[in-house]
Amino acid sequence: MNTFKKTVAILLAAAALSPVAAMAHHKGEYVKDPLGQAVSGSAATRSVTIDEKTRSINVNQGDVVQFNVGGQTFAWQFDTLREGRIDLATIAPADVHVHGVNVFVEANPVYRN
Repeated sequence: MNTFKKTVAILLAAAALSPVAAMAHHKGEYVKDPLGQAVSGSAATRSVTIDEKTRSINVNQGDVVQFNVGGQTFAWQFDTLREGRIDLATIAPADVHVHGVNVFVEANPVYRN
């Protein structure tokens, strides 16, 4: 391969990867969590109480949900990169115990054709 083709290949690879790098870091700070982000409870548009019988919750991408667990609350915006299952324990604060509860994230119907 000649020098020109190598240069073009390198530039194309860099251009293809730059959006990924930009999304992952901004000034050394992590910008986008693929599961969404913690938000203030006042931003919630829905409230869900978790008890020992709760096994799953259904949400749409973009939903902001406040979770009530044994007198403790936290809110989460499901600004996810894709649909799927999230173990609620992975996004709950460390002192909130929600073992065995899954959140099923579906595409937001607002954004469908």
